[in-house]
Amino acid sequence: MSNKQLILDEINQAQQLLSDKASIENNLIELKKPVPISFMKLLLVSTLSIILLVLAGFEDDMIFYISSVVIISTFIYLFRTSEKLTIRKLENNKHQINELNQKATELNHMLKTLNIGQKYLSPTILDKFESYVLNNLADTLKDCAIEYTRECEQEQQMAELRKIQAKQEELLNEFSRIKGNNEPFEMEDFKRRMKID
Repeated sequence: MSNKQLILDEINQAQQLLSDKASIENNLIELKKPVPISFMKLLLVSTLSIILLVLAGFEDDMIFYISSVVIISTFIYLFRTSEKLTIRKLENNKHQINELNQKATELNHMLKTLNIGQKYLSPTILDKFESYVLNNLADTLKDCAIEYTRECEQEQQMAELRKIQAKQEELLNEFSRIKGNNEPFEMEDFKRRMKID
């Protein structure tokens, strides 16, 4: 097996491990997600209380008090029910959650045993590494890391160049506006307006 194929296999293994890890993390989030409050029930009770209040007229303080108590009590009841259901859900899924946590730990250990540095273990970076190898830009994982670093530095330089070009365009527009309005041009005033050091 060629060196190129060995590197591609390691990159593909890392990609698969990261994919499995993301899947496990999503499953854990889903299993641990709290049971939502039934807002439909709260809305129903609130609507009925408001209808009762309207039918009795707003003058009756006792009906208003009872309606308020019913709405607040219903909210508290639904909130506590949601908490209890969440606890029950966690208890029911405890075994599955423990298994997923154990698998996640195993995957993390497997990722650490790879020859790819931890800071490069992301799907985007691994895709770039794979591209470098396939396009003969890199022969080793170290070459991939060097190529990636060079590419990041180049992107950063391009972003800074775009900022400079935008500032130059802004200066040119302001200068053209001043010239077009026949305003007196004073360098210190221009620097202050444009926030130039």
